[in-house]
Amino acid sequence: MARSLALAWIAAVVLATAGLPVRADGPPQDAASAALLAKHHAYVGWQFGDGTFESMRIGGNVTDAKGEKTHTFVMLWRGLLYHNTYTFLRRANATTNVGYTGNLFWLADSNGFPTPIYSEYAKYLASFNVLEQEGTTELPARFVENKSVDGKTLGVVRVTLNNGDPIDCYVDPQTGAYVEATIDPGGAYETTLHILSYSDVLPGKKMMASYRFGDSKTTDTYEKFEPNVAVSSEDLHPPSPSATWTFGNQDAAPITVTHSRILIDATVNGVKGRFILDTGADSIVLDDRFADRAGVPVLKSQTQGETLYGVVKTRVRRADSIQFGEATLHNALVFSQDFRDRDYRGIDRSGYDGLIGYDFFAGAVVKLDIYDAKMSVLDPSTDLSAERGLPIFVDLSEEIPAIPMTLNKSIAVNAMLDTGNPGIVFVPYDLAKKHHLTMATLGCSSIETLTIGPITYAGQAACLGGLFDNYMLLGLDFLKHFNYVFDYPHGRMFMTPNKN
Repeated sequence: MARSLALAWIAAVVLATAGLPVRADGPPQDAASAALLAKHHAYVGWQFGDGTFESMRIGGNVTDAKGEKTHTFVMLWRGLLYHNTYTFLRRANATTNVGYTGNLFWLADSNGFPTPIYSEYAKYLASFNVLEQEGTTELPARFVENKSVDGKTLGVVRVTLNNGDPIDCYVDPQTGAYVEATIDPGGAYETTLHILSYSDVLPGKKMMASYRFGDSKTTDTYEKFEPNVAVSSEDLHPPSPSATWTFGNQDAAPITVTHSRILIDATVNGVKGRFILDTGADSIVLDDRFADRAGVPVLKSQTQGETLYGVVKTRVRRADSIQFGEATLHNALVFSQDFRDRDYRGIDRSGYDGLIGYDFFAGAVVKLDIYDAKMSVLDPSTDLSAERGLPIFVDLSEEIPAIPMTLNKSIAVNAMLDTGNPGIVFVPYDLAKKHHLTMATLGCSSIETLTIGPITYAGQAACLGGLFDNYMLLGLDFLKHFNYVFDYPHGRMFMTPNKN
């Protein structure tokens, strides 16, 4: 999760130079941290920017607790610019891509639609990249403490960098190896790497070669290093999407808005269905029976999804077409599951045919008029300069839109917008307890205010929910008060209060 940045009043975290700024303003290294970082420099035999590695291609894999491969990946680096491609072996070899071009970080989903990353997640990615490429040893640093990890005493050094999160490096004082590294310690993106091994890429020049994240049982392993290969600027850009859109006129088509759902009629492979419009879903998910009726073929896969009812089996399919109004999404990778396994009447006991989530929004501009119950799907090149709504940079790193808001006039929160949640606002227990909100003891209560930019709502009902840090979940009960323009291709949206 991450804190998004509002276009109207907060600058986006975009690193607009040819490379990330490895140095940072701040106090120099103290004696203890300098000694440990020098030990690490000697251990790996190089540091970023010394000319050892101008570029790199790395091939590797991710294995689960049983040692079975779940992903393969190819990483291309040129300086601190990069493009990584991940292939999901259990999802019909679907790929996702992530990179940094020198102007922005970007993420491309399994259908290949790229979206920019303007949020705190960009700061996390910057720090992870600097850690991987041995850019830590000359950063401002301070010694934090000695700490025992697996029976070994390690020196903890905190390094800081501009436009990135701090990193706590756990240094073996005997060898100089990093045994662990925690990015964004104490922050929303706190992540610990357990570094399992280093490899010699050139004689006497080591790089991190395998690691695990936090309590995860999966292991990332870098198998093949190819230093100083040719990496072009084109190589660093997102690939062409595998799915495509065709757009007709800009006329809005009718939708149905109930007290708890936004419903749209769409045709899949020419077969009409009724779906829940769900910005909280990270993909398009069809009901198995509908998908079979529409002739959407199942691809070879072994997948599962997390739902409110626990983990369920899912299938990967490829739809020839998904049409809404005059716009059609072609060759789309979608998922399906049996929505009737809990109740034979299906979703909401109404037999809806699935959820229209992230992949529907990722490659288009979607104008959603909740008050007048209509929606249009437009080309990403559509000129939105005349939009009168509040413009906001939106965090899409979790494939669910999140925006910055202020709770009770003083509490900064990250609000996840979930049109598929028919309920009220949900607040994490730790946040409610920390700020002495009445719902911490009552479970549910009304919040004083919820503000974004010049827009303030008061008296909104809220309950405790299973979230963390400073994240709130806003359901349709709140979201119905606005109309929206979702512009995922440019990482932004527009919100306009409506007559609700």
